[in-house]
Amino acid sequence: MSFTFEITGTPPVSSDIAEKREQAVIERAIFRKRNIRFMFGMATVTAVYVAFILIVVFPLLENPEVGIIFYFFPYLTFLIFIVGNHLHIKNIEKPSKKLDKTIAELSEVSPEEISSVIDDKESSSEITSYINRVEAQGRSLVRAEVDAIQKWYEVN
Repeated sequence: MSFTFEITGTPPVSSDIAEKREQAVIERAIFRKRNIRFMFGMATVTAVYVAFILIVVFPLLENPEVGIIFYFFPYLTFLIFIVGNHLHIKNIEKPSKKLDKTIAELSEVSPEEISSVIDDKESSSEITSYINRVEAQGRSLVRAEVDAIQKWYEVN
C-alpha cells in the first residue's frame, strides 16, 4: 500500500502521496463498517445459539434417553468464540492495522522532528540532496521518508 522511499532515488510527488493517503483513509472507513457488521453478526449468532441452548438443549438434558451429543452443545460456545475471534483478527484487525500504519507513514512531519533526525547525525550529501528535491516539490517530508533517512544513517 505505501511507497518505498529511496534516499538515492527520486522522491514521490505530493499528489501521489495525498492520493495514497486518501485511498488508505477510505479503505479504513470501509473496514470500520465491516467491523460493525461483523460485531452485529456475531451478536446475532450468539443470541440464536443461546436461545437454542435454553429452549431446546437444556430441556432435553433432563431426559436420560437423549443422545450424548446434546451434552456437548454448551461447550460449542468456545468453538464459536474461537472461530469468530480468528475471523475478526484475520479479516478486519490485521488489514486495519496495516492501513493505520500507512496513514501514519504518509502524514507530514514537523520541521522540528526533521531537524532532530538530521542534527543528531552528520549531514551527508545524499540526505541533503534528497531533502532539497523534496523541498523543490513544495512539500515537507512524510514520516516514511524520515524513517528511510534514519535507516540510511544506520546502514551507512
